[in-house]
Amino acid sequence: MRRRSSAALCLVAVLALVASMGPPARAGVDGDCSADVAPLAYPVADTLSTDETLRGLGCLIMVSDPLVPAADGVSVSPPEVHVIGTVNGRERWVAITEWEWHEVPGYPMPGTQSVATWFNVPVTPILQVVHYSGTTTRFPNTSREDAAEVGPYGVAFLLEPSQADGDMDIAVGRSAVVFETAAGTCRELTARGAFAHAWGDSAVTGIDVHASGATFDWSGLTSERALTIGEPTRVSGFCP
Repeated sequence: MRRRSSAALCLVAVLALVASMGPPARAGVDGDCSADVAPLAYPVADTLSTDETLRGLGCLIMVSDPLVPAADGVSVSPPEVHVIGTVNGRERWVAITEWEWHEVPGYPMPGTQSVATWFNVPVTPILQVVHYSGTTTRFPNTSREDAAEVGPYGVAFLLEPSQADGDMDIAVGRSAVVFETAAGTCRELTARGAFAHAWGDSAVTGIDVHASGATFDWSGLTSERALTIGEPTRVSGFCP
């Protein structure tokens, strides 16, 4: 469903962008992830054979990998997608992906986490921001614009968590990207988000975003990683 907003809502949406249990189930494959070659070019088709190829190229894992379980404690919302205005004849949109931990993990998770939003058709990113905080005053809101990945198919941020007093600084958050339609695009747009979780001695070290999804680069044990993928949001009548 296409969601439009008034000029007032446009202003509110833009202002909102700049303002402000035990471990998950084991992945089924254990052992160290050690790359023999640097991750350069690799296929992006969403298939198990591609996943096997990616494992050999820098420990990369597609978001659909059946060997990486969902993180039980965190939920990811379907992206909220709104058109917020027209600039120089191009429609400008915003996609907002929210995540929430239902219970702060009691186990150590010093490694980098990641949140990503991607699209099935190319767009032109204008700006991107991530906001996150704890559930108590221990960790107030943090806002950043230094995305680890920005491209025609989406954006992704790397998050370095801090834990203290039963809370953590990334307990809740939202990632937003303002983008314009790409020339020649007139089809249904699908937006989707994911939260990549690592704990123990593992971490998310890099990410690449494609039309078929996101590819995460991990370090550490394969049993110390999880992915929560939100439901898709579909927008019809997406045209330049």
